[in-house]
Amino acid sequence: MTEGDLLRTALIIPPKGRAVVCSWAAVPGVFCAPFVFWQSRFAGCIFCALWAGLIFAVWARACSFAALLTAQDLAVQAGIAFAVTRQLPRRAVTGVWALRTPLLWLAGCSVLVVRGPGVQLFLPGVDALQAQALAAVLMEDTP
Repeated sequence: MTEGDLLRTALIIPPKGRAVVCSWAAVPGVFCAPFVFWQSRFAGCIFCALWAGLIFAVWARACSFAALLTAQDLAVQAGIAFAVTRQLPRRAVTGVWALRTPLLWLAGCSVLVVRGPGVQLFLPGVDALQAQALAAVLMEDTP
């Protein structure tokens, strides 16, 4: 994938990447649920319902995620009700780090961490090939 291809497309989280992100969000609830059920069955049911709502919110936010590469900056847009856009100038990128856990590797995705002065931008669960191409383009621009 070339820089021209990246400038024309948006990086989104594919369905397998969303499943991995939702699985990560579900893990703490799975470990805490037995302790809440130990207190009372009603509290356990309420806890599970609230945690399921949280997982749904994570899924909805992951569905709205898009990273856009322009000639001047990297813009990340996400939001359930209101889209919030964060922009990082390409010349301000000081480092790019790709993270691939075994679960991400099975999904063919990776987490990309883009560093700049005073900011870390996380791009969760994007396609591994797109993440590699984006990292190469962003590191070309660093002085």
